[in-house]
Amino acid sequence: MDKLQAMKVFCRVYEAESFKLASESLDISRPMVTRYINSLEEELGAKLLHRNTRNISITHAGRQYYQHCTNILEAIEEAEGELGDLTRQPKGHLRISVPMDFGLTHMVPILSEFSARYPDITLEIDFSDKRIDLTESGIDLAVRGGELGGDHFIARPLCNMRGYVCASPDYLARRGTPKHPTDLLEHDCLIYTNAPYAGRWQFRNAQEDFEVHVSGSLMGNNGGALTRFAVEGAGIIMQPDFLIEKYVESGELTVLFPEYETFTGQFYAVYAERKLLPKKVRLLIDFLIEKLGSPA
Repeated sequence: MDKLQAMKVFCRVYEAESFKLASESLDISRPMVTRYINSLEEELGAKLLHRNTRNISITHAGRQYYQHCTNILEAIEEAEGELGDLTRQPKGHLRISVPMDFGLTHMVPILSEFSARYPDITLEIDFSDKRIDLTESGIDLAVRGGELGGDHFIARPLCNMRGYVCASPDYLARRGTPKHPTDLLEHDCLIYTNAPYAGRWQFRNAQEDFEVHVSGSLMGNNGGALTRFAVEGAGIIMQPDFLIEKYVESGELTVLFPEYETFTGQFYAVYAERKLLPKKVRLLIDFLIEKLGSPA
């Protein structure tokens, strides 16, 4: 059995979720596709696919093997490309995951520019705040902020972020302007439920370091939406600079307690640990560092 060809066949079946489509795209017979898959499963001693007369599904072993196959095939393709045609444009499919709010405010224009520079690289973008397993999901690169956790990945710093407490001039005119963070106990605060500090806002300066347990009638898991609520006068928010900056500049939000620091953090480019990183991933990481290598 040609192992590399078998890997290519398996990857195509995995991606198409069809023996028929895989055979057509690879221009080989359907029985030959079945023969390659059966040979792989026999050699590995594991079931890669569950199939019946109507459809197929991927096993846990199949998902893991797919990631190994794609890494190997991409490494071979890259090595051949570098030795064969050094001027050839990089190409391939690149799956990335970015946070919803930061992705919409900052990543969209950057990824659009990257796509224009490298038109042969297809970007598949997942906008989500969910922490995903890079290996299980097939994501090549994730942009994540805050505490990362885990050991089986590499993280490259991209840019800083800092939280601010803000309210609209309309809200402050109606409810009064709090002079000290503890005054927030008497105000409607908009709670971001995805944060580990949800409802527990941290403040610090040279003299003190404390926590205020805030409350309010509105809470949600999207910082952008809560920022819009604050602009509409619904309450006081604690959100990162990349979400509030344009509203502060326009006067639609007012920063409270500028003498206190709240939460700080960084955004990272996160990718699975591997010996050979595909060129398309390296290009995107370098591009992100170039564009985001300063505070957000």
